Amino acid sequence: MALINLHNHSVFSDGTLRPAELAREARRAGINYFSLTDHDMTGGWAEMEPALRAEGIAFCYGVEISTGLLENLHILGYGLNPADARLNERLAEFRGRRITRIKKILEILKGLGVELAFEDLPVPEGRTVGRPHVADLMKARGLVKSRSQAFKRYLAPGAPAYVPPNGPSVPEAIAAVTEAGGKAVLAHPGVIAKHMDLPAWKEAGLAGIEAFYPAHTGAATREFVSLAARHGLFVTAGVDYHGPGSERDKMTGFEYSDEYFSEIKKLFI
Repeated sequence: MALINLHNHSVFSDGTLRPAELAREARRAGINYFSLTDHDMTGGWAEMEPALRAEGIAFCYGVEISTGLLENLHILGYGLNPADARLNERLAEFRGRRITRIKKILEILKGLGVELAFEDLPVPEGRTVGRPHVADLMKARGLVKSRSQAFKRYLAPGAPAYVPPNGPSVPEAIAAVTEAGGKAVLAHPGVIAKHMDLPAWKEAGLAGIEAFYPAHTGAATREFVSLAARHGLFVTAGVDYHGPGSERDKMTGFEYSDEYFSEIKKLFI
């Protein structure tokens, strides 16, 4: 049974494994079709591509862009050129916006009696910083037991140190992908279903929907497949793997079928 998983993160964003380690995990899990989709970052592909080739895993280049419209409204990009100069210029700007957001969060935390220095976050310079890194530092300092506890107490919407996202608009995120030669896909639609505007996003260049996702029920998956068909979009599948210690640590995939994935397969190397 061939498995497909096109949504994964490495240490270049908020994952806990290096790209080469991800490739080995994917092979052990029997994944046949794979993509690395770090947040606002394509730098991991320099290590990811040769590792996947060595493991004999088919892949397409990927990225995940966090928009500023809504928490968890993300645009996946597939089949793009990870070395595209304009794309990387845009992604660098998006990462800069993230730094601004994280510094605001740290300032609020300081007012709550939780003093964390930005320089102490476990993120090498030039990579993508996010709230999970704040959670990881809190865990390392013994302030919380897990990422999820840090989010619940401090970092999630409604929590005292929450700061809304400040990424690009949905059309800007889609344009960043398409102008780099890629196909833009709506990530994990189940978490933002009430806010979807597929006609407008299709007009902006959206090409697909991540219909197959671990949090989607069978009924939800069927609805997203139907929605995609009605709007002339293809469907993709991903598990949003982040690695050991992340609480999104089950490397698995969905059964591959040409019925669903023939369009995304055209982007594979």
